[in-house]
Amino acid sequence: AAYKCQTDPVHIFWDLDHTILCSITPIPTNFNDQNDRSNHNTQTSKCPVSPSNLLSSLPSPPSLRYFNQIDDDFPYDDQTLSPNVRTYFRPGALMALQLCSYFGVLHIYTAAQESYTNNILHELDPDRRIFTKVLHRTEFPQIVKEGKDLNVGTDDMQRAILFDDRLYNFKPQKYENGIIVKPFTSDEVEKCYNGSWSAYLKEVKEMSRLVGIAFCSSVHFSGDVRNVVSWVRS
Repeated sequence: AAYKCQTDPVHIFWDLDHTILCSITPIPTNFNDQNDRSNHNTQTSKCPVSPSNLLSSLPSPPSLRYFNQIDDDFPYDDQTLSPNVRTYFRPGALMALQLCSYFGVLHIYTAAQESYTNNILHELDPDRRIFTKVLHRTEFPQIVKEGKDLNVGTDDMQRAILFDDRLYNFKPQKYENGIIVKPFTSDEVEKCYNGSWSAYLKEVKEMSRLVGIAFCSSVHFSGDVRNVVSWVRS
């Protein structure tokens, strides 16, 4: 397995939306300021170690990294070219990608179109040091109806794994190479943005889980990632 890990590194295919990021349109204006916790724990307990007092003493979780962009899947002003979408990166996602790049070959596999994907790559991997291949709907329109065939990225299904929040995208490989990701939705973005440590840590935990699965797939004694996928999903 160690030899296989070095000579045939695992190919890790990452979905974008609801897996490592969440894009929201129109751009939200109703999220509370993460630094404003005045609405949290307004009922102060007399007990100095009560959960409410402990929570109020904590600093807010780290700010979510985001950027604004134009997604032409949605209406936008072609005169002003004002952004119509805000894209938030999932807590822990950037570190997870960095860690996985040390032992695997990373690819993007998304049902989004090329322009949207390029906008994200400009922020996520501007020098193209993280991702080797970028597969999107513009080049592979069959993704939408047929799912994500990993054969377009590698010919070795023993060393290929797909992280995605939608089960049907695993269909081309008969669901043997895919790991379901808990979706990072706009509701989760709002909870994190509004200063919820539990919501923030839940997202970090999910990304840590994916790193663990990817690493175990890389070094498993059988050399076949599908054995790890089967174990995780059982």
